[in-house]
Amino acid sequence: MTPVRSSARRKNVRSSAVFRPRLSELRRRLRKWKASALLISNPRDIRYLTGFVGDDSWALVQAGSATVHVLSDSRFEEQIQQEAPQVKALMREKSLAEALGKLRKKLRFTRLAVQADYLTLAERSRLASHVGGKSIIEIDDGLIRQRAIKDQGELACIQKAHAIQVQAFQSVLKSLRPGQTEYQIAAQLEYQMRLLGADGPSFPSIVAAGANSSLPHAIPGPAKIRRGGIILFDWGARVQGYCSDLTRVVALGRMPAKIREIYAIVLEAQLAGIAAVAPGKKLADVDAAARNVIKKAGYGDHFGHGLGHGIGLDIHEQPNLSSRAQGELQPGQVVTVEPGIYLPGVGGVRIEDDVVVTRRGGQVLGHLPKDLKSAII
Repeated sequence: MTPVRSSARRKNVRSSAVFRPRLSELRRRLRKWKASALLISNPRDIRYLTGFVGDDSWALVQAGSATVHVLSDSRFEEQIQQEAPQVKALMREKSLAEALGKLRKKLRFTRLAVQADYLTLAERSRLASHVGGKSIIEIDDGLIRQRAIKDQGELACIQKAHAIQVQAFQSVLKSLRPGQTEYQIAAQLEYQMRLLGADGPSFPSIVAAGANSSLPHAIPGPAKIRRGGIILFDWGARVQGYCSDLTRVVALGRMPAKIREIYAIVLEAQLAGIAAVAPGKKLADVDAAARNVIKKAGYGDHFGHGLGHGIGLDIHEQPNLSSRAQGELQPGQVVTVEPGIYLPGVGGVRIEDDVVVTRRGGQVLGHLPKDLKSAII
């Protein structure tokens, strides 16, 4: 064994303490539901509960046992030892369902809870044939809400991802030249994030030139940037699995009058949304704080999506900030605040920051400029 791997394993042994309270909280819910065990099939949840990053694997959490079983195959055997040495790994020879059936006979659990949102009908059918259909129950495991509250380690990963994406963006801005394509700029942005230590992008980067910026989820293509035109960037980095997410609009040389008008409105709306972020604040009210600014300016019909969303191991997590959202903000959540105005055939403006909900209010990660002056390069 090489020294690097040995060091990595010792580090993971120490970090296994991070997973104990997460599992304890989950087990309390399992006992409440009178479930003997929960089958975890969502890879993000497996990572959250064990540290194991691989796919094509399942984890089993029992209500009355501290042991977590990970069912996988030989491709991931060494990886599990390195990333999650605290679990009991079982390497399957055939299907995951068959492996779980054998484990059920050994552990003698009765009521098996499953993650209905992540188990396909075909997988459920195969599972039923090996563990018995009557023993399977579908539950709301609560992990999506549990994962919404970040601990200090998770926040540190998001902060690092944010710092990397900002540095990469600033590097790309220095190299922007008329005639470059959206393809080229997006590739350079993601390359820079990798160079700076990111796992990769949080999602496929959006680089939209000119009128393409009116598409909220524009896909980079052959369109070229030009002097006197705008570019919308929506990008993020991923560090140790955790995502960051920002949006900025820049203009080369000068900003068209209509875009300048809506830029000022969107910035005012975004600042109002950020100011509304606080523990105990209703999610819909945070959305309304920004949305009302855009409505008052006469562009309400041109802001069709929610104000923001949680980020973490997934780029879209709980909570959602929208007019239909239920619930309140809680300390430890990290949300995006990203109002926009989109004018077909003209262009669009969206400004986005990541905001940590603290006990006192909302803390914006980083200080990437977004005033109108900084948007013209």
